[in-house]
Amino acid sequence: MSEPVAARLRRLLIELPIQLEAAHIVTDSVALASYPGEPRPSSTAHLAGGGTSGQGENVAWTREAHLEFQRLVESQNWQGTSTLGVFHERLARTVTGSYDRAALESAAIDLALRQAHLNLAELAGTDFCELRYVRSFAASLDPLPELYRHIKQAPSIGMKVDVHPHWSARTQRALAAIPSIEVLDFKHQGSTERQMEIAQALPWPWLEDPGCESFVVGSGAPAQRLPALLANRFSLDAALTAEHPEETLAALVPAAVNLKVPRMGGVLNLLTAAAFCETGKKPSYMGGMFEVSVGRNQARELASLLAPRGPNDLAPLNLSTNDSFPATLQPRSGAPGFGHR
Repeated sequence: MSEPVAARLRRLLIELPIQLEAAHIVTDSVALASYPGEPRPSSTAHLAGGGTSGQGENVAWTREAHLEFQRLVESQNWQGTSTLGVFHERLARTVTGSYDRAALESAAIDLALRQAHLNLAELAGTDFCELRYVRSFAASLDPLPELYRHIKQAPSIGMKVDVHPHWSARTQRALAAIPSIEVLDFKHQGSTERQMEIAQALPWPWLEDPGCESFVVGSGAPAQRLPALLANRFSLDAALTAEHPEETLAALVPAAVNLKVPRMGGVLNLLTAAAFCETGKKPSYMGGMFEVSVGRNQARELASLLAPRGPNDLAPLNLSTNDSFPATLQPRSGAPGFGHR
């Protein structure tokens, strides 16, 4: 039996040497049409060594969190030669926030791959694939006008729709006539009865994060506690944050999994979860967290290797009302590193 791509990639990454000499953080903000409130704050970790550098994006939600990340990085000594596995263990001991760890680990992977003159596909002995994706829509009491505009603009691109718990029966019937809705994201909102009603009205999309917050995060209760109609289409997202994500997957038994590097604290944790999914033949797809720099391309590279046909929530950023949405995304050329065009 051949080794799953995720397991092979993780095994090879942790053995990859890395030479570190310096680190610094660049902060920024980007105006996004879909980002609530002020421009989206961002910061990029730069790790340097061996005459090159690597980058990783921090997706924290507030400017204060990005400034704290900058202070954290600039207060530590990053010099030394080791492996990515050793670096991962250091982050687990010394960096608390999952977004901070993910940014630094992604930068280290980028740097180590550049130093080895490789990219992820070459390391894994495979090829990057064209990537299928969906476009995500925030919860709205009346989502139909926006969804219809998208269908007119990009009819071949599927949709991930956040559920509003007070959709009317008329809205549910209209949504049921849109077969390109591939994921309904409950975000733990609404009663079980309401979730069942919506699931019955739309009997085909994945149902992301149904159930209450205490069920998913705290109790460790098996997914069979969900009604069968929900459990059979249950896609896990928000609870997949642990250092050992395979334990969460084994406890909650989702039907599908949404993988996100920042939420999981780094690429290596994500690959552990992806390998668990591959071994159990469990569908997975990649999600985004409003990445505005290198993080988005890095997520697309991982998706193109792990879940190229999934409903990947990695659409082009909607910087304006005139964005274009190609049928598929091509992550990159054959250049070394992680996430650079």
